[in-house]
Amino acid sequence: MVTSGRLPRRAAGFVAAAVTMAALTGCSTAPAVTSGFDAADLDAALGKVPADLSAVHGLDLPLDPSLLTPVEELEVVKARNTLMERCLAGHGLAFTFPAVDPVRDAAKPRRYGLVDAGEAAAYGYRDPAIFTARGAGATAPQPPPEVVSVITGTHAGEVGGHDVPAGGCAGEADRTLATDGKPGQEPVSFALSGRSHEIARTAPPVTAAAEAWSRCMAAAGFRYARPDAAINDPAFAVGRPSPHEIAVATQDVRCKESVEWVRTWVGVERAGQDVLVRQHPTDLRREREHKQQQLAVAREVNG
Repeated sequence: MVTSGRLPRRAAGFVAAAVTMAALTGCSTAPAVTSGFDAADLDAALGKVPADLSAVHGLDLPLDPSLLTPVEELEVVKARNTLMERCLAGHGLAFTFPAVDPVRDAAKPRRYGLVDAGEAAAYGYRDPAIFTARGAGATAPQPPPEVVSVITGTHAGEVGGHDVPAGGCAGEADRTLATDGKPGQEPVSFALSGRSHEIARTAPPVTAAAEAWSRCMAAAGFRYARPDAAINDPAFAVGRPSPHEIAVATQDVRCKESVEWVRTWVGVERAGQDVLVRQHPTDLRREREHKQQQLAVAREVNG
């Protein structure tokens, strides 16, 4: 579930659809990451996974300090929208982006799939946020072409007696949030997080847990090879959750608990990320600082 942009795909839902994704989400391509993670590294990592999985607590991972949480991502989005609105006002243009409440609107972290029994019983596999007022189908306001051109910087010359800044109001907002003009998720950390996710997904302890989960689901009459096959079932993609979806989701959570799916994955991924963190100390130190700087500006803007 790794994307190339710095700000989350979900953030696009909080900006007007008429404006291009690249202009409004500060997208930039994450640099290629050569982790050097080989079979020996995997063996060493697996050797550090606790034999007693009851010793694995929480969901925190070694790369977390340099990654924005879903709530923090939306703090940056909210500040960016505010900065663009101020910029537009300076050019005599009024436009208000849809309100963003980072705590309310942040996507539920589901790195290990659905693990909350209460959510499964109420929403199936759906993100609870889609059932808020925001998720009920309201259409975001569409900015007029002149506003779009000032946001993106495609308008040449002056607007409202002032030159449009380089990159438009979006570019100005990005430079305010981050001195390099690239706010949002940290690219090296994000790429390494995706790499560690894939390492864990294919590691023997996790594949064995997936097989055990599949047998548990089959015993209840639901046939899926892996947990991600259930949550990505096309039958569960649209509309409100059916009784069948809720039954599958509820059993999914039960089976994950019975086979210690989350503890197994977290234990393996922590060990893998420890290796990756040691391989990229300079990049990660820089990105931790960059993350804190943009959050400090965003929180000042958001008040």
